[in-house]
Amino acid sequence: MFSDRTNWKLTRNRFTKAWEQVRAARREVLDLTISNPTRAGFDYDQAAILAALQSPRAMDYDPQPKGLLEAREAVSGYYGEQHATTELDPEQLILTTSTSEGYSYVFRLLCNPGDEVLIPKPSYPLFEFLADLEDVKLVPYPLLYDHGWQIDFPSMPKAVSPRTRAIVVVHPNNPTGSYVKPNEQDMLNGFCTEHDLALVVDEVFLDYEGARERCGGTAGGYCRYIFVNECADSVGGADFARTAEEYAEAAS
Repeated sequence: MFSDRTNWKLTRNRFTKAWEQVRAARREVLDLTISNPTRAGFDYDQAAILAALQSPRAMDYDPQPKGLLEAREAVSGYYGEQHATTELDPEQLILTTSTSEGYSYVFRLLCNPGDEVLIPKPSYPLFEFLADLEDVKLVPYPLLYDHGWQIDFPSMPKAVSPRTRAIVVVHPNNPTGSYVKPNEQDMLNGFCTEHDLALVVDEVFLDYEGARERCGGTAGGYCRYIFVNECADSVGGADFARTAEEYAEAAS
């Protein structure tokens, strides 16, 4: 009845079963899998959020393909204040309802059915589902642990094929907590230029406490890049994709 792209194994795994047993026993547990920011104990300005919903301006339907300009300007301003980034043009921002939707747009922009994208291993398992929905094949490249996590650059040429369209880096990475170092950034730029690849930079965890200091702020300095980030606890719950002007021109 359904397409092959959604033929996933959806049976409960051992972790899910163990979690259900803990909940059924009403035991106290610290759940590190929570991804809903409204249930993770963040301190929101509830009055300001509710007041915005009561504004008469909310009754004006004004669809904009990239998202409301005011919201994009707020994201740009946030990056300028929090990450000392002055080059982020609101016209280079696209707001989406989730990071997953952002990846859907990115995969559609870069890939034809059957094309390949390199992703780090270990990494976020949701990538597999997102790629399946867009008929994209994921090819892993290793992260090695040797006095800290690092990209295994010698293995990357073996992962590239004529159908490779992009490389995904997660900065900082989930689940390792590692980040792209300046020398790795330079090597990624050179590798993508040599193989004519786009670079998708996922910074969804960059604003967690301590991450910005370790990562050295936003992963600027890339060429041929698309940024994917989430502003759930900073700019009203929107996600966005950021494209370099030169890459947007090449894609048009």
